[in-house]
Amino acid sequence: MREPQVFLVNPAHATVGMSFLTPRWLFVIAAATPRSLRDPILVDESIEKFDPSRVIAGDIVGIGITTDNCLPGYDVLRAAKRKGATVIVGGIHATIFPEEPLSMEADAVVTGNGEAVWGDAVRDALNKRLVRRYDGGRESGDKLLPARWDLLAKQRLRNRYLFPTVQTVVGCPENCTFCSVWVTEGRNPRLRLTDAIVQEVNELNAMGFQTIMFADDNFNPATLGRIAREGSPSRREGLESLRERRLEFFREYARRVHRVIPSFTQMTSEVAEDDEYLAAMHDDMGVRGALIGIESFTLEGLKSARKMWNPVGDQMVNVIRAIQSHGIYVLGSIICGLETDTPETIAAMQEFAKSSTMLFAQFPVYRPFPGTVDFREMVADRERRSSSNPLSLAPKHATELLYEKYWLHNRCPRVIVKHPHMTEQELLHADQGCWNEFYSFREIWKRAVQLPCSWTWKFIFVFASLGFRALYAGRGISADGARTTLGLMPRLTLKGVGQLLAFSSLQRKRKLAQVS
Repeated sequence: MREPQVFLVNPAHATVGMSFLTPRWLFVIAAATPRSLRDPILVDESIEKFDPSRVIAGDIVGIGITTDNCLPGYDVLRAAKRKGATVIVGGIHATIFPEEPLSMEADAVVTGNGEAVWGDAVRDALNKRLVRRYDGGRESGDKLLPARWDLLAKQRLRNRYLFPTVQTVVGCPENCTFCSVWVTEGRNPRLRLTDAIVQEVNELNAMGFQTIMFADDNFNPATLGRIAREGSPSRREGLESLRERRLEFFREYARRVHRVIPSFTQMTSEVAEDDEYLAAMHDDMGVRGALIGIESFTLEGLKSARKMWNPVGDQMVNVIRAIQSHGIYVLGSIICGLETDTPETIAAMQEFAKSSTMLFAQFPVYRPFPGTVDFREMVADRERRSSSNPLSLAPKHATELLYEKYWLHNRCPRVIVKHPHMTEQELLHADQGCWNEFYSFREIWKRAVQLPCSWTWKFIFVFASLGFRALYAGRGISADGARTTLGLMPRLTLKGVGQLLAFSSLQRKRKLAQVS
């Protein structure tokens, strides 16, 4: 009989064999696993399905779930339980609904920052004193652990991912109605230690990665524009201090990493108003691409999302062009199906997206996620609509949530709301039109030929665009574990992207060898 083994599982609906991004939590929780045990076995179901035959009674299986991948996560839970394993569930969905995994027969649930309590949960499980709940809370930035990237090589995962993920700041000062980050991670950003970040990046550089993702909730939480619109004097002072600390970190990072690896991240459009911050992102941090939440090109759409500080229409187009003129290319995220949307406004947003010259765009269909203001209010609206009490308050939203626990439906539809201005078919048709037009070969090639790079990289961009659409059409990059089974052509496209990047990496290594 072997010693107990820890398995960490990132669930997914479809197994593709590769992934653009590493699920960072896998490698961080691996670092939190007691070193007295054998290395945890990492299972990312985007790459390989969880195999319960490897599990024996007494093993510990940790599963990290989001709302989009909790259903396959519960399948893993049941399979592991049948083998006699102790199953512990964590992740953002478990943080919002801790009782749900327990009702699915999980032995324990971890909420908040899991790395703070994972070691305790594992030790308790081994010593037969496991409790039902472990709350990691919100750890300060200096306590957030570096990821165990050595496991990429040890478990033959190095060539299965294109971009490793490194975190520099946690939390976001905004309070958008469709986003749960500020609810779960707070509105006071927490900075990780520079030493830990530099250590990770140098390790990834030594492993040969050409690009990294700074997987921050908001890479620029304290630009001049954000500071200027802050109404609270004390919070404004805190943001001013945060901005200076970020700029100092950028400079320190550039001095200490062995090589500034090109990176991409997620940020707000307000960075366009802060030339010093924008230049430091590009020059010191190597940021070459960023996901920006455009959400809508209309004032009405931004108002419904509580994001009225975003520019509107042509102003946003100019902001995108300004950011790209600094060498940071934009992946714009535009929500289709906000309460004020119509087929006409969505078609207009599609044209704005093309005219902005942003390199990538995504058009997720609107859905209210648990933990958001929208979800909470729409659940309350369902109760108000079903109430026979004449004194009941009127619903806050014209949009109606059709399924309260939609994530538990085996065949959950892409549209989970009744929209006030569009039928489900009209919304899906408008959304599909956005993806089809923006990622038509004609539009992709237009963007490719304008890139100031070699023809090798232009072709890589074409394949990357096709691969991005194949993986994320309809949902967007944030729903990485929610994609459905891919057909032959998307799989071939993704393999092509991987092979081109591998070829480019080999060319770089040869050049470095010649120089040395």
